[in-house]
Amino acid sequence: MYKEKVRSLVDLDVFEKLEQYVKLIEFYNQKFNLTGFSGDILWKEGILESIVTMDFIRNLLKKENISEKPRILDIGAGVGFPSIPYLIFDPKIDLTICESMQKRCQFLKKVSETLGIKFNLVCKSVQEIQNDNFDLVTARAVANLEKLDKIVNKIKTKNTIFAFIKGPKIFEELKNCKNCDYQVVEFANNLDKKIFIAFKKI
Repeated sequence: MYKEKVRSLVDLDVFEKLEQYVKLIEFYNQKFNLTGFSGDILWKEGILESIVTMDFIRNLLKKENISEKPRILDIGAGVGFPSIPYLIFDPKIDLTICESMQKRCQFLKKVSETLGIKFNLVCKSVQEIQNDNFDLVTARAVANLEKLDKIVNKIKTKNTIFAFIKGPKIFEELKNCKNCDYQVVEFANNLDKKIFIAFKKI
């Protein structure tokens, strides 16, 4: 069901690479327990959710005149959501993935080798990342907004955009986050769930 929805949204070459990516996740997940997603849920929660939010991320960058080779940091990416689908769709992205769990890092290296996609991989805590002038920092299912904001404030530069994929609890998180001046947008989608992005520009 959700696999077919993805197919209807992207070109065939992109879909085939996404399909190859999903097969890699399912193969290595059986051995190393990398993610709780499998089958159609993997297409829904991982692939389709990333595709649904991608246009918004691209428009955020476009408004800042950053459309050619944007520098994106994905923190706590796990098996690569949302950034690997972003990169498959747009190989011009200068992507850095931060993932502290070593078995997931090894998997992400395999993804790069097998799919022939290039990205920088930082196999340590995001707190150890040096300020590297990223245009956009994103994350999905990593921490609540207050904790995320504290983490990313250490790596911000002028004009950095923060954009975090969230669920319906985002409004409660906003209330509990002191000095968090994020805007929130809800996405119309066919995922049978509500998806939000909390975003702000420094």
